[in-house]
Amino acid sequence: MEEGITFFEVIRAVLLWLSPLILLEGVLLLLVKKDKLTKIEEELGKEVGGIRKRIVPSIETNIFSFQNWMVKKTPVLGIFFIVYSIVLFIFLSK
Repeated sequence: MEEGITFFEVIRAVLLWLSPLILLEGVLLLLVKKDKLTKIEEELGKEVGGIRKRIVPSIETNIFSFQNWMVKKTPVLGIFFIVYSIVLFIFLSK
């Protein structure tokens, strides 16, 4: 019987290769200061040009409030990302 690559093997390989990137993101979240994150967000949030629709600002305020909440929790998120990447690597490398 022929053996092929299954969908779950592909997902396993992708997650295994992404685990070091998740670890790096967790370390960066622990090292970056909150004021640097808000400065980067202000630079990225500048409007380059074009017409905004009325729906977009209301969505942006909801996303921005969620992002402010997450910026306050960066040490917790950094530790979560580090633990998550280690768990992924241990379980998927077997």
